[in-house]
Amino acid sequence: MKLRTKFVVVLFVVTLVLSSVTYGGLELYKGETLERNQASVDESARLAADQIDSEIRERRDYVGYVASQPATADFSRGDETIGGVVNNSRFFAAQIVAANGTVVAFGGQIDETVRRDAIGSDVSDEAYFAEATTRSSYVSAPESVSSRDRYLVVISAPILTESGLHGVFAASIYVSTDTLLDPVATLDTRTQRVTVTAGDTVLFDSDDRFDQVLTSTVAVEETGWQLTVARDRSLLNAQLQSLAVAQGVGLLLVLVAVVGFWMWEYRMNLRQTERLLDGFSALLDGDHGHSLDMATSEEWMQIGEGFNELSAGLAAREAAVHEREERLAVLNRILRHNLRNDMNVILGYADVIAGRAEREAVAAAAETIRGKGTDLVDLSQKARWIDEGLGDGTVERRRLDIVPLVSDVVTDLAEAYPTVEVATAFPESATTFVAPTVETAIRNVVENAFEHNDAPEPFVSVSVEAAAPPADGRDPCERPSEPHAANAPERVSVVVADNGPGLSDYEREVVVEGHETALEHGSGIGLWLSRWLVEHSGGRLRFADNEPRGTVVTLSFPTADADLRRGRGTDLR
Repeated sequence: MKLRTKFVVVLFVVTLVLSSVTYGGLELYKGETLERNQASVDESARLAADQIDSEIRERRDYVGYVASQPATADFSRGDETIGGVVNNSRFFAAQIVAANGTVVAFGGQIDETVRRDAIGSDVSDEAYFAEATTRSSYVSAPESVSSRDRYLVVISAPILTESGLHGVFAASIYVSTDTLLDPVATLDTRTQRVTVTAGDTVLFDSDDRFDQVLTSTVAVEETGWQLTVARDRSLLNAQLQSLAVAQGVGLLLVLVAVVGFWMWEYRMNLRQTERLLDGFSALLDGDHGHSLDMATSEEWMQIGEGFNELSAGLAAREAAVHEREERLAVLNRILRHNLRNDMNVILGYADVIAGRAEREAVAAAAETIRGKGTDLVDLSQKARWIDEGLGDGTVERRRLDIVPLVSDVVTDLAEAYPTVEVATAFPESATTFVAPTVETAIRNVVENAFEHNDAPEPFVSVSVEAAAPPADGRDPCERPSEPHAANAPERVSVVVADNGPGLSDYEREVVVEGHETALEHGSGIGLWLSRWLVEHSGGRLRFADNEPRGTVVTLSFPTADADLRRGRGTDLR
């Protein structure tokens, strides 16, 4: 068969294959596009439902928190408690009910007549009272408020004292996009219809209608409400139709171009390109040292030589990295295991010598051995913290109220060092967004202030402070719907001050600058450990001189709210 005939046959086969592939690919793309859009609708509905669930859970937890406060159990202060809730939350009304079902306090954005009529009434048959007495908290079904054309829910929680059930605290909130349905307001209603229902009750409906839709319905776990997203697919259908036309035209153009280009490209470049890609695949598979012979042209020869040099360099680099990892593994094992075990033996014999020594000098020498040995065991422990606390460098941060953590650390160390005078200044709470290992950094810094304080009257001050954002204004990442967040603190700082010997200049420089030299090096890894753990939590470690003597160490961490406004948090609010 002549070459021209062969080419015609090949071209016919190529045309048939390309047509089949194009049609099959188009159908496959249609199916995948519909699946992606359906998955997008499902994800939108799920995220919105999860966010609504988070909103409801947050309100429920807030009511439970108020009910747990000692002031709430004091019915004589009921108006004060209710006023604080209404003025500082989205709840428009609240009431306190005694354990026998009698309303003892009622207030909020309600008529005075309604308030007076409610006080003293018996609500023991109401679900929000009965349910709250048998569980930790309760969220009622939506109730219609005809005068306002809105729905409300009542969230209640038991008031417990040492003697048992003391009463019930209940708060009412309207169901709207300003309160519990705030996540719905972020959904695009121009191309999709959003509906939230509770049984047969429609709590929200965007009122948009579309002929063809992709629909997804998700239940709100906390209440059982149903959130439905129906997205318009008419635009998607038009895009798929346009794509089909474009695919046909493109097929014709490809067939025209493939006749000449295919032969030249395969002969001159494609074969070499395939070999080069196979070489890179070999490198990715770990076959370092793989070589290529591409002597078809001067350009390809240069490419081949460059690839071979790269492959040889990678092989040498891989061997060096592997050898270094083996050395580090051995050193780490020696430091963490062998050194610690051997030092425990030395410490044991030091105790034996100290207990049996008759000469004071021998006993003092044993104490010195024990002290230095204990320091080495502590060094091994800190090395373990570095290996396990920092790991491979990945960090999973979470919301954490840092005040109880700092308070517990100070309490433990104050008991361990009773001769040190301690002063603290803590707010009620300071929520940060940090890694769980940050406790090790805080404990290490505070313990350092206690342990190395050689003053005649040692003194350590520990405080937690919240720093506000710049005075010019607004956080550029702040959402306009939350003006009250403009004055929210951006960072939380733990400040530890002592009147000890202070931190030497070279010790401070080693930690701050992040490197050591042969002549200037740190006396231990404690400050290194603290710095690494703080930075892994997105924080900063700073040092300053205390007056007239000592050191001030500041550990600064981002607040949870600041990280959420910048999209770094994990909470959905």
